[in-house]
Amino acid sequence: MSKLKVLTQEDLSKISDDFGEILEQEVSKAISTKELEDLDLDIVLSYENEQLDVDVDVGVIFDELSEINQDQITKAIDEAYLKFDSYIDDNFRV
Repeated sequence: MSKLKVLTQEDLSKISDDFGEILEQEVSKAISTKELEDLDLDIVLSYENEQLDVDVDVGVIFDELSEINQDQITKAIDEAYLKFDSYIDDNFRV
């Protein structure tokens, strides 16, 4: 695997925005919008010593009749992280 390029504040902002979109897409695949009342994404990027760490907290409020379970949300988040890794490899590695 190649090295991560030196990231600017603009890069970090773009990464955060793009990861948010990836997360929303994956959660939308797992949860019907009819079952979802609110989705809150909290993405925290940490970039030190040329290392990028990304933490996410996904808050989901379901419709009272929803049958979605936590495993489905976890799977969607895991899938988003896999796509995010590919995104970083394609756009921010030298």
